[in-house]
Amino acid sequence: MDFASYTDASVALMVELANTYDLKRTPPERLSTPADLREFLHRHRMLGPNPVDEQDLEEIRRLRDKIRAVFTAADEEVALDRLNAVLAAARVVPRVVSQGGGHRELFFAPAEAPLARRVACDAGIGLAMMLTEHADRLKTCAADPCRNVFVDLSRNRSRRWCSDSCAARVNVAAYRARRAADRKPGSTPG
Repeated sequence: MDFASYTDASVALMVELANTYDLKRTPPERLSTPADLREFLHRHRMLGPNPVDEQDLEEIRRLRDKIRAVFTAADEEVALDRLNAVLAAARVVPRVVSQGGGHRELFFAPAEAPLARRVACDAGIGLAMMLTEHADRLKTCAADPCRNVFVDLSRNRSRRWCSDSCAARVNVAAYRARRAADRKPGSTPG
């Protein structure tokens, strides 16, 4: 991504979390078990010392729905209200922690905070940064049945699909429809 480096991880977290329910997959739920959630959190360096349980899984799924609702809001005011509710519930408390050797990291919730709160803080900050600086880049895929969210990194903000596979699927369908419309009754395809 080409946004500020301190938000890259939070932006990636919120987009991937929102897309853990994917209508293109069978079954669509990618966070089916605590183990799935544990693997997701590990990839995003969010796995804390405590075990992940069914309650954590349910709380993260509810958070996912709230983050997705920001992307799909009918207008900016609704999006802001939804995001502010996520941030208020998470009680975001930014702090800088020394990791040794001159390396420091920015955290948005105490390490001992419940899992869903820590994820809500990080994902919420990523979404807040995007809404304040790049709101027109938060999009939902236009390819049916996909409804994945994405950050449009194209220069002219014209991207409509979440992935190359969705773009290809839409373009192939449009091509086939044009070919079918061009055929005259009784003629053979060329």
